[in-house]
Amino acid sequence: MAGRRYPRALRRTSGRRSRAARLIEALVVSVTVLAVALILRPEGDTARAESEPVSAANRLEGVGRVIDGDTLDVGGVRVRLHGIDAFERNQMCDGPRGPWACGAAATRALEDRAEGRRLVCEVRDTDRYGRKVSRCERDGVDVAQALVADGLALAYRRYSQDYVDEETAARAGSLGAWNGSFDRPEQWRGRSRAARAG
Repeated sequence: MAGRRYPRALRRTSGRRSRAARLIEALVVSVTVLAVALILRPEGDTARAESEPVSAANRLEGVGRVIDGDTLDVGGVRVRLHGIDAFERNQMCDGPRGPWACGAAATRALEDRAEGRRLVCEVRDTDRYGRKVSRCERDGVDVAQALVADGLALAYRRYSQDYVDEETAARAGSLGAWNGSFDRPEQWRGRSRAARAG
């Protein structure tokens, strides 16, 4: 038996089977790895969805972190709310009982609606600071619209007419800053910049 030799045709067939067996084995390993990856994928997506925004060309979804009355991060993406101009964080307004912190109130109102909450935003534009100008909703409620309706932000008519009706109703009801007098946020920013420069 030790000196027995197989015919050449049989040796060639054995070699082919060996290569075919290796290819089949590699294929089985690849399919197994792919199956494991697909099985584990949903958990990875769930974790990602909690920390990162789901983004498309004109859509953002993520957890909100408020910067001020009209600026927030949505899943780490800086967003400027479309169509409104909220009172600035340090801005004061005049009311029947004297000056009050209308800017801080605007920031708190947005925090109540958006901080730590899942938001869905429709991206409309990108501003000169790189922020995504967006219309954002929480549970189907437009957070910018609610701020204007409460008198804590103004319809930013230069860019949009979307919230003019809400502003008109807030003014008629003397809600928020409409219960007294104020500088428009844009004017307040201009005066603050001039004071810092001078």
